[in-house]
Amino acid sequence: MKHRRHKHKNSKISRHKLFVALIIFFVFASVIISAYFTLYPLSPSAKNNPAAVSGKFFELQSFRGVLANTLGSIGEKAQQFQQQIETVTRNPFADASSAVAEVPIAPKSFSFAILGDTQRFKAGDANGNFQKAMASVRKLNPDMVFAVGDLVGSCDSYSKCEHDYTNWKNIVGSLMPKTYAVQGNHDRTGGSKADKIWQSEFSLPTNGPADYSEITYSFDFQNSHFVVLASDDPIMHKINEQQRAWLEKDLAANKKDNTFVFFHEPSFPVSSKVGESLDKHPSDRDALWQIFDKYNVTAVFNGHEHIYSRQLIDQDEFPAEKNKIYQFIIGNTDAYEKENVAISSNVDYYHKGHDFCIVEVNGKQITVKLYSVDGNLVDSFTFSK
Repeated sequence: MKHRRHKHKNSKISRHKLFVALIIFFVFASVIISAYFTLYPLSPSAKNNPAAVSGKFFELQSFRGVLANTLGSIGEKAQQFQQQIETVTRNPFADASSAVAEVPIAPKSFSFAILGDTQRFKAGDANGNFQKAMASVRKLNPDMVFAVGDLVGSCDSYSKCEHDYTNWKNIVGSLMPKTYAVQGNHDRTGGSKADKIWQSEFSLPTNGPADYSEITYSFDFQNSHFVVLASDDPIMHKINEQQRAWLEKDLAANKKDNTFVFFHEPSFPVSSKVGESLDKHPSDRDALWQIFDKYNVTAVFNGHEHIYSRQLIDQDEFPAEKNKIYQFIIGNTDAYEKENVAISSNVDYYHKGHDFCIVEVNGKQITVKLYSVDGNLVDSFTFSK
């Protein structure tokens, strides 16, 4: 008896489950049919058939077909939204070869400081010209600092040169991580030994030609390209063929709006260093300037002459020139001054004294500001390429 009661009970449970399953099925079927006729009341053929519109027939579609069409429609909408978003916001991970429209972004303005020769600085002298210049530069807070050579008076002895560079870097202080140094003739009095000391004391880009790691190099910042060359390595007063070949490739690949070039000895000296600059080897100097002209360099910055000068190099100085290029000589942050020295009549502007520059870049507009080491504005000049 107990066994039969148990079997009867199981039978009731089975009929109950079947009843519930049938109800769920009919409810689900009703929902599907209602959703279908709500979303798709007519097939494509019925929409063009008046009889179908009057309710005489409908062309039924499978649920899978309805779902596929619905998902397809949703996908098309999602793709439209994605394309609209991508035209406004560039995906940094997108393939560069894709044809997604990009909204151009205006370049931000920025500035960089330029220090001339600092070779006579004295460590521990709080009132030294180099120390005062750096205090003024820190207040102006440029994005970068360039030192255009002759950082120290000589580099013959490893221990002395290492000690002098350590003192130099301590004066630059908190700005050192964004400082780019240019090797001058005084920084290379020890020849290849001085090169090794330079490479051990500074951490600079290593993308230059062979044997010029951290001495000749280039990099990009915002809308501008920066190039540093060595004017006394291995021969004084000369940027050799090896550097020029590297420079040609570097500038050919450059896509930036502005190009700024830095090296110690000027191509066209205007004062005490005539005959002791790149003009000592005129054919090599002209080959270098031809590259500058070919790629329409924005400006060239040098040191060496212990004065400040601004000169537009045109066909008077370089007959083959097609693009006029400004040469700025920033030669004296903390170096000796020569009194009563003659200045070339081709110079647009010059100044004698201890000073430094701030270069402000606003798109393609360039402003070069000359400051005394005390931070007083001496001259301001704006140009564009």
